[in-house]
Amino acid sequence: MEADLKNLMISMMEKGAADALVLPMKQADGQSVMPALITSPLEVEKAVFLWPSFFINTARMASCLSFKPAGRKTAVWMRPCEIRAFTELVKLNQASRDELVIMGMDCPMALDKKACRDYMEAKGETADHWAGQVYPDPGSSGRTVSLACSVCTSPVAVNADLNFLFYGSPPDKGAAVEAGTDRGREILGQLALDTGETPQGREKIIKALVQARETAFEEMAEGVSRATDSLDKLETFFGACINCYNCRNVCPVCYCRECVFNTDVFSHEPIQYHQWADKWGQIKLPSDTLFYHLTRLAHMSHACVGCGQCTRACPSDIPVASLFSIVARATQAAFDYVPGSDDPPPFTEFKADEYQDVVGID
Repeated sequence: MEADLKNLMISMMEKGAADALVLPMKQADGQSVMPALITSPLEVEKAVFLWPSFFINTARMASCLSFKPAGRKTAVWMRPCEIRAFTELVKLNQASRDELVIMGMDCPMALDKKACRDYMEAKGETADHWAGQVYPDPGSSGRTVSLACSVCTSPVAVNADLNFLFYGSPPDKGAAVEAGTDRGREILGQLALDTGETPQGREKIIKALVQARETAFEEMAEGVSRATDSLDKLETFFGACINCYNCRNVCPVCYCRECVFNTDVFSHEPIQYHQWADKWGQIKLPSDTLFYHLTRLAHMSHACVGCGQCTRACPSDIPVASLFSIVARATQAAFDYVPGSDDPPPFTEFKADEYQDVVGID
């Protein structure tokens, strides 16, 4: 399957369907795979399309490559949550699809960074080993997927130009390719390829996955909600936070050029800390950690795509994504909004019938 994908990528470049590619590429240490921009078909050999981990959300990288015209067509390989995040950035004028070809796939889920490295060390495997793998099941053979993946109910790509349909496809025959847009159909025409038939049993597989993950989400939500249903419990939940802002820095939909937490607003006078300590007996340092997370929740929960990068990036091992995904689901339900869809974000257009119980307009 990897060989088929690599041959297709090479054909895209050689036949002018793309001038450049962004693919998950093996790095020099042999243990890391990161998104990389390549402009030579010779580099495709180093691609590891189905690497069992997910170190960064590629939406941020695609934004860097597309917010202004480059004069080149770039095809980007993305997981479903990466495409959803990129779509949100496009809506916020932080990115553009004009010169991009979005290549989506059925998601294989992913291991957390440490779990991936521990597994590789135990098995003696490297990125070279995985470069030749067929579509994996990260939940088998002793591998434990990240919590964010195990509760994700959106495992297939939406709004992609080309969709690679792994669910239901026999691994030895490669994945069916489906055009999702006119641009995708144009590319398949350039490559003299037809849209493959939908694999038999695909819908049944997807339905079973979504049902299982919905159950897992509800179980997670019940536990996390009990652990965070008061300010005191929230303080405990985020008690180990060191204000490194890693969760913000890796979040694909935190797009502000200047964050309020990097301004003087939270540069308190020394006496202020002493006064807080006088009042409460002690003041955790660094301070404002809980306020930081609540502010971020209020800012981006409508656009959260559940990629789990915030948890993966936390040096204190706080399960940030579990709480954020619960709040995000509630926020999105309140506005009947699905991040990654074609719908405009909440509050960006007037809806006369929205929140009648609040505005009191008949």
